[in-house]
Amino acid sequence: MSDARGTSSAADNGRVALVTGGAGGIGLAIVRRLLEEGFRVAFVARQEDHVARALDHLGCDQARLMAEAIDVTCLEKMTAFIDRLRRRWDDVTVLVNNAGISPKRRDPGAPWIMQTSPEEWQNVLAVNLNAPFVLTRLVAPAMIRRRAGRIVNIGSLAGRAIPQIAGPHYAASKAGLVGLTRATARDLAPFGITVNCIAPGRILSDMTGPADSEVNRAALSRIPLGRFGTADEVAGLVGFLVSSPAAAFLTGATLDVTGGEFAA
Repeated sequence: MSDARGTSSAADNGRVALVTGGAGGIGLAIVRRLLEEGFRVAFVARQEDHVARALDHLGCDQARLMAEAIDVTCLEKMTAFIDRLRRRWDDVTVLVNNAGISPKRRDPGAPWIMQTSPEEWQNVLAVNLNAPFVLTRLVAPAMIRRRAGRIVNIGSLAGRAIPQIAGPHYAASKAGLVGLTRATARDLAPFGITVNCIAPGRILSDMTGPADSEVNRAALSRIPLGRFGTADEVAGLVGFLVSSPAAAFLTGATLDVTGGEFAA
């Protein structure tokens, strides 16, 4: 599925963002924030109905949108999507690696590592860690030619501390994303490209469920600020990292958006 309604203004030239997992929760909030920042935004998500619903939510902003239902682990389809994006608009100047999956625990009484199959392990790492690596390699050459670009990886508290809810595959993938961020920031800094990671804690979304669920009540007790985060708060930090001149010297960092839980 794609959406190509409307045309872009000259003010948008050179401000093209690609967001993965952009159809809901944090991803949709990031897409909306980047539109507010003046970007033309392309996003992908796995399910076509989710993409359609996101476009409806975004309303009149669709003039500067391009969206398709694509699995980020499919290199051929993502490469073709980026080629279409480039032909329609321009090279990607901002990449936000947000797509992620977190399988639920099946047996709370058994060690999670023992109920994680090798297939499930590989699937989680393919989406959460391999895809950001591959997509960075796809967009980096154009950023290098321009000697400018900003990349943001969306990690997790589970990759920074002992995971309270997530499984070993999710924790490992998000910890790996922190390492990938640091290494990529080092490699791309000479070309004026910044790479940073945002590690959210408990953010209320479709993935985390209602605030009054048993799991969320337990999670709330660990947050010093005494509340859950919002998708807009994460999106606001993305907007700062990719748009603000004040973020130009910030690279290789992991910014914890946890209400103080990581520091506690």
